[in-house]
Parts: sequence; C-alpha cells; structure tokens
Amino acid sequence: MLQFAFSSGFGKSLKGLQPREKVAVQRRVDSFMLAMDVRQVPAGFGLKKLGDVLWEFLTDLPIRVVFRWDKGLITFLFLGNHNEVRRFLSHFS
Repeated sequence: MLQFAFSSGFGKSLKGLQPREKVAVQRRVDSFMLAMDVRQVPAGFGLKKLGDVLWEFLTDLPIRVVFRWDKGLITFLFLGNHNEVRRFLSHFS
C-alpha cells in the first residue's frame, strides 16, 4: 500500500491560491491518491514523468501538481502553473 506525505513547500504553494482554487486542488489530490491506491489512474490526470522520481499531474485548473514517487511513498512537493513548475524544477535537487 502506498503512503502519502506533503512537503512544507506544497503547503506554502497551496496557501497562495484563492479559496475556490484550494478546494479544487484538494479534491483533485484526493482523487489522485484514491486512484493510486488501486493503481488505476485515469488518463484525464495527465500523469507525466519529469525525472527519476519526479512526476506531475494536472488539475482542472491551469495548475500542475509535482510529486516525488519513491518506492512506496508519494510526497507532494509543489503546485503551480507551467512557468512556476519550471522554476521549481530548475532549483530542485
């Protein structure tokens, strides 16, 4: 069974959203976690591998969720638009 965690950076990026956007992102993250538990992620999530252990999926908004998938642990790291995610990835080590 997969375990899920949230980095402090994810929480900070979530705080910058409008209340309506927060709810939409939280619902999408919850849906993603449920889908990953049963290992059936629908194509609508736009799941994409960004590196060895980095992945992203799309929300219904122009917001992407970046996470680290390392063995049995998925850690949500960051969320933002396309340019914000690119900046995050350029500084991620």
